[in-house]
Amino acid sequence: MQHIIPVDFSKFPRGWHSEILASPKTGVDSCYVICSRVEPGAAGPKLHTHPADQFYFIISGTMRVQLGTEEFSVGADTLVSIPQGTPHCNWNPGSETEIHLEIIAPAPTFESLVAPAAAHPISNAAGLIRKVDRSAFRGDKFAVQFLANRASNSNHVAINVAEVQPNAGGPSYHIHAFDQFYYVLDGGMTIDIGLTQYQAGTHTLVVLPAGVVHQNRNSGTVLERHITILAPYPADGERLDVPVELHHEKAFGRI
Repeated sequence: MQHIIPVDFSKFPRGWHSEILASPKTGVDSCYVICSRVEPGAAGPKLHTHPADQFYFIISGTMRVQLGTEEFSVGADTLVSIPQGTPHCNWNPGSETEIHLEIIAPAPTFESLVAPAAAHPISNAAGLIRKVDRSAFRGDKFAVQFLANRASNSNHVAINVAEVQPNAGGPSYHIHAFDQFYYVLDGGMTIDIGLTQYQAGTHTLVVLPAGVVHQNRNSGTVLERHITILAPYPADGERLDVPVELHHEKAFGRI
């Protein structure tokens, strides 16, 4: 299992390109996590559907997206929710490269991932677009804002954006009963996975399958921002973080 996956855009081919970072083929059965770059004038697949829910989080640039029969221009720090079976497509008619993260959950088979579709109206298409409210964070040491959860009719995955001030972090060593992913948007994350420490810079995906012991913090001097993905969605009332105590062992006894 590769826990730290940096995205190297210099290796992406020109035009439109999507890189699958996590999927059943990489050992994660709960969802697909994909990073896409769309250069000016380029477009993704024509109008299509998925047999699962999909989300776009626009990291930079502006996406033009069609949902059903309506079109929207969507800027950075915005989540586009695409419920299962919704006809959609996206392209970049502007002059600036657009980069977005995609989540598809629950994970369908690769063969059934995309199906051509015809446009038809969908209810409240504009309500499927949710922008991060940066003013709501208010400088808290570790602040979280949910963009997808059951309150927004997301039943298979929860997605939030977190801001972590320097020298702040999440809970001490813990595990989850679900898969968790971090995608670093700004700054750098220090993350301990088991007894190994990693540094995850901007445009890096951190993969934490269910049961993997970890803790994360901001060891730098600037604000660290990341997307958090929880899949499958924890049950109502389920404890999110289960504390774990680690002990270093030598061959002849505990340190």
